[in-house]
Amino acid sequence: MENLAISFFERIKEQVTLRTIKYCILMAGFLCVCVPSLYGVENLNVTGKVVDSSGEPLIGVSIRVENKNMGTTTDINGNFTLADIPKNTVLVLTYIGMETQKVTVTQNRLNIVMRENSVQLEEVVAIGYGTVKKEELTSAVTKVGEESFNAGVTTSPINLLNGKVPGLSIRNTSGNDPNASPEIHLRGIGSIRAGSAPLIIVDGTYSTMSELQAINANDIKSFNVLKDGSSAAIYGTRGSNGVIIVETKNASKGKASIEYTSYYYTERPVRKLEMMSADEYMGYLKDKGHSTINNDYGFSTDWTDQLIRNNFSYYQGVSFSTGTENSSIRGSVGYRDSESMVINTGNKQLTGRVNFKQYFFDKKLTIEGTLNGANTQSDYTDYGAFMQAIVYHPTAPVYNQEGKFFEYAGVGPYNPVALLSQVDNRGERYTYSGNLSANLKVLPCLSVYAMMSANNDTYEGSKYISRDSRYSILGGFEGQADMNTYFYKKRTFEAYANYSFSTDVHNLTALVGYSFNREDRTWHNASNSGFLTDIPGANNIGNGTYLEDGLASMGRGQDESKLIAFFGRINYSYKGKYLFNASVRREGSTRFGENHKWGWFPAVSAGWRILEENFFSDATPLSNLKLRVGFGITGNQDIPLYASIAKYNDLGYAYYNGKWDKVYGPVSNPNPDLKWEKNAEYNVGIDFGIWNDRLTASVDYYYRKTTDLLDWYDAQMPSNIYSTIFTNVGTLTNQGIEFAIGYDVIRNKELKWHLDGGFSYNENKLVSLANSSYRANHITYNPLSSPANGQTTYILEEGKPIGTYYGLKYRGFNSVGKWVFEDRDEDGAYSDKDYTYLGNGLPKWYFNLASTLTWKDFDFSFQLRGAAGFKVLNTKRIYYENSVSLPFNLLKSALGRPLNDAATFSDYYLEKGNYLKLDNITVGYTFDLSQLKYVSNARIYATATNLLTITGYTGVDPEVGTGLTPGFDDSGYYPRSTTLMLGLNIKF
Repeated sequence: MENLAISFFERIKEQVTLRTIKYCILMAGFLCVCVPSLYGVENLNVTGKVVDSSGEPLIGVSIRVENKNMGTTTDINGNFTLADIPKNTVLVLTYIGMETQKVTVTQNRLNIVMRENSVQLEEVVAIGYGTVKKEELTSAVTKVGEESFNAGVTTSPINLLNGKVPGLSIRNTSGNDPNASPEIHLRGIGSIRAGSAPLIIVDGTYSTMSELQAINANDIKSFNVLKDGSSAAIYGTRGSNGVIIVETKNASKGKASIEYTSYYYTERPVRKLEMMSADEYMGYLKDKGHSTINNDYGFSTDWTDQLIRNNFSYYQGVSFSTGTENSSIRGSVGYRDSESMVINTGNKQLTGRVNFKQYFFDKKLTIEGTLNGANTQSDYTDYGAFMQAIVYHPTAPVYNQEGKFFEYAGVGPYNPVALLSQVDNRGERYTYSGNLSANLKVLPCLSVYAMMSANNDTYEGSKYISRDSRYSILGGFEGQADMNTYFYKKRTFEAYANYSFSTDVHNLTALVGYSFNREDRTWHNASNSGFLTDIPGANNIGNGTYLEDGLASMGRGQDESKLIAFFGRINYSYKGKYLFNASVRREGSTRFGENHKWGWFPAVSAGWRILEENFFSDATPLSNLKLRVGFGITGNQDIPLYASIAKYNDLGYAYYNGKWDKVYGPVSNPNPDLKWEKNAEYNVGIDFGIWNDRLTASVDYYYRKTTDLLDWYDAQMPSNIYSTIFTNVGTLTNQGIEFAIGYDVIRNKELKWHLDGGFSYNENKLVSLANSSYRANHITYNPLSSPANGQTTYILEEGKPIGTYYGLKYRGFNSVGKWVFEDRDEDGAYSDKDYTYLGNGLPKWYFNLASTLTWKDFDFSFQLRGAAGFKVLNTKRIYYENSVSLPFNLLKSALGRPLNDAATFSDYYLEKGNYLKLDNITVGYTFDLSQLKYVSNARIYATATNLLTITGYTGVDPEVGTGLTPGFDDSGYYPRSTTLMLGLNIKF
């Protein structure tokens, strides 16, 4: 009975369970089908508003229903509406510069505040053989995008960077000469005999400055400046002075677009030397006891003004781009005609460029390529003409009574107008470059890359001095023609493999590669004189009589160099906050001696993203805080070719056995131990940002030690075949700090104001000039010309920085206008024993401030740039502030001065060079033409460059001097100018 009861209850339980399950299933189905139709109020008509953190409405925010093809965008007031949206639907909001945001619909009205994206951290920076997110960067690298480029006319694209990167010095020491190149230094001067300019890489291809100048500035997207050893070491013997990686523009996915750019500009001298007028000059001659009868030609001529002309220059350019999911192409053509303000001087350049990219096999294979071509035609000036203009007689006319150029009958300066008019000095350069690369994704974690590039540079130059020029008449040349050609080609092949591995905690990338580079140069030159006519100019070079008489000259030369390298790098991060980077390069170069052709160049760096640590609360205003430390070894191979072997050259003629024979002899010693200069550099930096990176800043300290410094040293004879040898001996150090800051002062919908600023400080010291085999206690330099030639001006000495002035210390004048100097040895006479250190021509401080302000469709920007902590040698005062230089014209400052003594260098002529320049200022307006069918917008703008220089220096410009003679204001100069430009940009 008991078993029967249990069986009964078990059956009842089973039936109840089955019925319950069936009932629940039926009820669930009923509710799913019927309830929505019965209760339609659960679908909401949603309205809302989207604003940023400051409460400003955001226009055009994309609002999409998650996993469905429906959505909307915000209007001009940030409002939006979505009808018949089920409750609890997830909306996805996206907007440029903001984090993607998801919002769940729980009510009819939504007020949404979008969070700003950390743009600085998401930025991708180009480094050697790859890119890295800025948040993962462990080295000192600065990126400058086109939105931050300098405004105004630029004949050299590198000037787009001037004043933008702390530690990078770009000095246009040749004034505004359109045919000149700037001098570039990164973190001080790194060598005394080898090159000191940074390596330039354009789209992965090694480039020269002339190749960079062949690129249209409007085609450049960004510059990435690798400043420290840990970032540059992967480039081995070419990375010692830093690396500048140039990225050009590419097309992106989207509809085809065309952009037209045009601007017109003119320039005028911004400052000139104040020379004596005709009346002042004649009065001064009389006061000094010179005859005025034969020295007064009856005119009043400002000779510098005679070299300046009204000028008008322009640029026209057009670019197009188009892209699809699997391909993109961008092309451009530009033409610039730079009519210099100096007579018979100018520059014309035609450029063309194509960048393309193509994907294959579901983007597993990427083919990319670039083609660039440029034709540059130059009319060169003669810098000596400006020196002649300073000293030429102010009462002399430009032309004599016969309509010919006025010239002195005997010895004296040249008519500066004639000097530029009777010399036809021109050149034409054809520059072509291209590269083709392939990137194959072999596995999800492995890709292989290969690139080939070719660069060709051809230059043809000619110079003809007319028969009736003073130069030809005094020398009896009857015209002189010079022609020269230069052919340069470079071939590069590089290949490397990339491996990547990533988890929630670990992120690892590794690279290993190979590089080959070959450069070939060939040049020819010829010179001839004695022409019957000037009409054919230099094209008539074969008809000169000097050729028949055996007095014409000609020559030809060629050289080549090769470089091979193997390299590797590892990047690792742990939890995205502990960062590590290590690289090594094994490189060989034909430039060095047999015993030292190969070298190792390692580097290591680390970073700590401190803000990612748990001990930082979410309430901190900091949005970024990262510590960086790095060390790297680089080399410098920028030395003369074949410097390690014995060379022989033409030493003239010798009379032997009754006839004259050519004599050849050694001009250098072999040095099989010649090697690269070695740089070991340490860098410590910190990056931080606050208020969602509204304010960002970085600080870096660096210390760079250069050993095996190259120079020429005395060699013992007869154990050597020549009296000097090029060898590695000295040691040089550079250390300093760099600071950069950016701040969004105002950022709302209609008004935005952004400031960028920074400064750098550098200390340079020559530690040693000697080793156990060779010694030089000091090296002196005298760049001065007559009447002060032969006088020591600079000294290279152990313990002193490059650019140290060395000479007599001024104490006054005696009663008859003679010099009084400090007599250090108290022997009653002035000699080199009385010389002392007088300061330095290298600026210790560089600083800059840039401002960009936009209000609605208006924009306004300017940049200030300056330097401090150096002295300038005013050579004009040495030459032309002294009555002993008569009968040449003199500076106005000579009036009333007691000086009547030989031109002598001392600190009397050294002036503080500190300056602050208003580099550029731009005002623009952008028209929104999106309502038109074929035009999206147009911008007009006006730019002025080099408007103002605030300085105590009495010369033309304190930004002077090159190489080992910084601060040296040469007597021949090309005028500085202010440029006024009006431009138009239209996007179709």
